[in-house]
Amino acid sequence: MTDDKSTFSALLAVVQETGQLYDDLVYIGGIAVYLHAVNHEQTREFAEATHDADFYISLANLGDLRNIEELTVNKRLSKQEFHKSGFAFDVYAERQSDLPVPYATVAAYAVEYDGVKVAALEELLVLKLAAAVDRHASEHGRKDAKDAIRILILANDLDFDADRAIAFMSDKHFERLSKIVEGPEFMSLAQGNAKVARGLRERATKTFEAIKSALDEPAPLGKCGTLKSP
Repeated sequence: MTDDKSTFSALLAVVQETGQLYDDLVYIGGIAVYLHAVNHEQTREFAEATHDADFYISLANLGDLRNIEELTVNKRLSKQEFHKSGFAFDVYAERQSDLPVPYATVAAYAVEYDGVKVAALEELLVLKLAAAVDRHASEHGRKDAKDAIRILILANDLDFDADRAIAFMSDKHFERLSKIVEGPEFMSLAQGNAKVARGLRERATKTFEAIKSALDEPAPLGKCGTLKSP
């Protein structure tokens, strides 16, 4: 356990170092969920370490990143990859990835923890659901489900904009979210404590219902409030 904590602390140090090199770099994925969770009392005990880091970056700074790191292109997943201090980083570039939320939106609403920018809960939820759709039958998919639950729980206590959350949410994303809210991962998060699991499910369901209500409302002119095709 000590080694795991030491390794994750080292990853966090590299994440912070890399994030502060570029003012438009925004972390997404599990590392972003962790930073949200650990920085709020209501979710701190449910924060889960990760072994790598993903981020979004502008085209303007992608060239600078290439000058510093040896990037490998993964065309199948529309991303680039590099290793730093023994840790893997996945790079999603502006207008070069197939992520459901565009870089400009993620960057516009990003929040900051100790100098590290991460995607806001609204955009991060959609990005997590997209990952959950692609690999829901795997162990990674279970981690995605738990991360989505963490976001829903935290969103229940914060100023969460359901309309913004649905702006890039497809039918597949919402279907996966529905299954996650009804699924078994609450017991895993609660470490087998049924009472705690019920409380977590109740809080997550409140956010889910807000999202569902936003989808059911007619969208104002000029605003996306309905499900998009994937």
